[in-house]
Amino acid sequence: MSFKFNFDIEMDGEDVETPYVEPTPDTFVQSPSSASSRVPAQLHSLDELISKLPPHIAYSPLSIPLTSSKTITIPRRELFDVKMQLMAEDNNPSTNASQNFSAAFTDEDIRTNTYEGGLKSWECSSDLVKQLVSDSEIWKNSSHRILELGCGTALPSCYILQTLLSSPGDHPVHLTLADYNIDVLRLVTLPNLILAYLYATNGLPSSDPSVSEEPEETPEIELTPDLISSFLSTLQSHHISISFLSGSWSPVMISLVHGGLEHPSTTEETMYSLLLASETIYSPSSIPEFVDMIEYTLADSGKGYIAAKDIYFGVGGSVKDFVDIVEGKAWKWEVVREEKRGTGVGRVVGVVSKS
Repeated sequence: MSFKFNFDIEMDGEDVETPYVEPTPDTFVQSPSSASSRVPAQLHSLDELISKLPPHIAYSPLSIPLTSSKTITIPRRELFDVKMQLMAEDNNPSTNASQNFSAAFTDEDIRTNTYEGGLKSWECSSDLVKQLVSDSEIWKNSSHRILELGCGTALPSCYILQTLLSSPGDHPVHLTLADYNIDVLRLVTLPNLILAYLYATNGLPSSDPSVSEEPEETPEIELTPDLISSFLSTLQSHHISISFLSGSWSPVMISLVHGGLEHPSTTEETMYSLLLASETIYSPSSIPEFVDMIEYTLADSGKGYIAAKDIYFGVGGSVKDFVDIVEGKAWKWEVVREEKRGTGVGRVVGVVSKS
């Protein structure tokens, strides 16, 4: 299935206002799909994805308003720069670009079992960042293992990394980022984490939007061996480790989360104290698998922050569908943030916990 959401979407650092339009029959196209066609889960090391980085990346700062006078800035890679890299790889048979990633060149937001929208920053991820800012003292002091499911551009994890590098805590932190597509992980997730590191350590060129409304050119950084070495050594000195998962939510992914396929361990030490997810419940068919991921990765004392639109017209997912399953397991669900915009579709950030 391919589909385009008719919602407000943040693209290339801009908030694009698009009124809701009732989906028509040609809004989405049904295509053959089955569980067997989904991408199998794989575990990826930081070193593996570093080896897939381009020589340089173009970026822009995303300003997320917290109040009328306060914002938080998260730099992220520009979408046009990603597309240029993909086109270059497509023209170079020697590269290791994945097949069937053509949806990144179209206006489709998702293509089921092929591309799940991870190259764009969705507005619910900004909502989640806002809530993490509000709750920073809570998660910072209690979260040793953090998992972001459906991470995409990973704005919440980037904010967490910026926070940990700017004011480190007194305990080690392991951060795991999962997305359906390994291409998303290498093209935007890891580059954005590196940008977050540079921002937190004052390694990015100064950019004050009040100085020039239209900068002459998009800033770039060169991903030199020295920069990567500094990135890795800074993570080590702050006792931060990072790993990545690609593929479908599945028992295989759960096993990989817990130490591998051969000897998985579901002890409290391998569970996550903080789980993050935004825009992950748009498909009714995948909500049970998403809930399984929560059940088998979130610690009994942990908290899962879930950001979503109230309902996803055209594909059918909704907060109610998700909450019905959560409450059926006797878990707790608390809405901690609501975003309403006129007559448009509402958005919420909720916290799920097992006790």
